[in-house]
Amino acid sequence: MERVAVADLVAYRIEDFPHWPLTQWRPDVAGRIDHIYTHWSAHDYASVFPAYHVCIATTPDGIVVVNTHDVRENMRNVYENPDAPYAQHTRGRNSHALGISIMAMQDATPANFGAYPLTEELVNGLCVVGARLAAFYNVPIDADHIMSHAEAAVREGYFGTEPDQRWDIARLVVSDKPLVEQDATDVGEELRARMRAVR
Repeated sequence: MERVAVADLVAYRIEDFPHWPLTQWRPDVAGRIDHIYTHWSAHDYASVFPAYHVCIATTPDGIVVVNTHDVRENMRNVYENPDAPYAQHTRGRNSHALGISIMAMQDATPANFGAYPLTEELVNGLCVVGARLAAFYNVPIDADHIMSHAEAAVREGYFGTEPDQRWDIARLVVSDKPLVEQDATDVGEELRARMRAVR
């Protein structure tokens, strides 16, 4: 099941889950979390997915943070009992790990972010949420503990834009240049620097 693309998952409405304005959201479930993975959903701004623990979405009232999956279900080695529920956000890396995602990038390519592109507000929201989670769970903000799905895909050999590959989040702005692994590394470093600045 971990190979199911987010594009194939059922989308849910924000109203179906607990959600708060970015300024009010705080993590509140204690337990062991060792890693945090950042994503985009490859959908519109308002659909949210329980494949992630936390979704960053756009509403008419601004950026909201949506808790879509119980964090406690990933506070274990999920592969010892894979039939038990857990958020399946990053292939092979879900044990003691959180997935946070920007709701955006439907039909995006590296050279055209489509009708639902990343926005500065969404990226800022992701970094604020990442920083708060890192502080709450005492996760170091470094490339071994907080990385994008694209960086994990580089390490595991499935980086790219094909259906079974991942490039979220390897670009923050469109570019006609060919997508390369260094893009994932550079953006990951930028996101981590922004998270450290929040703290």
